[in-house]
Amino acid sequence: MVTVPIDPSETLRRGVSACRAGSWREGHAQLTRLAQQEERYRKLPGLFYSYLGQAMARCEGRLREGLDLCLHAVELEPFQPENFVNLAGIYLMLRNKRGALRALAKGLSLDPSHAGLLEIGRNLGVRRRPPFPFLARTNPFNRYLGLVGGLRSRRHAWRQPEDNEGDDF
Repeated sequence: MVTVPIDPSETLRRGVSACRAGSWREGHAQLTRLAQQEERYRKLPGLFYSYLGQAMARCEGRLREGLDLCLHAVELEPFQPENFVNLAGIYLMLRNKRGALRALAKGLSLDPSHAGLLEIGRNLGVRRRPPFPFLARTNPFNRYLGLVGGLRSRRHAWRQPEDNEGDDF
């Protein structure tokens, strides 16, 4: 069987683009094909490893291998925010919220307006400090006061003014 050589840069572009668009199976196929041909011959960019790791985790369920690839991507390109998006995604699949938050914080320190990082942050949510920090979050006092405080803050949340409210002209 004769294998037809592929254009590495074009295959990388197509694979990463497919993953970014949410077509993980297509991206996985492209990136795997590239890995089979190119890995032995030259170094590939960190973004390749990052998306291959995320695609492996999503398509094959190989979470640990995917995590290793994402960590390798961060080592190769520590200033690429997208590597941290994929790393945080793998940590979330592994139910490691602390790891996801660390990856998110590092990525946001590089690019505070990165859409993917901000989306992960919104999905994770932010917990307020417990009313009594010296007690566990699960303590009934903290749970009750946290619920009451949450309801109270939602009731007094900022509301958008009506169209003509506040206009002086």
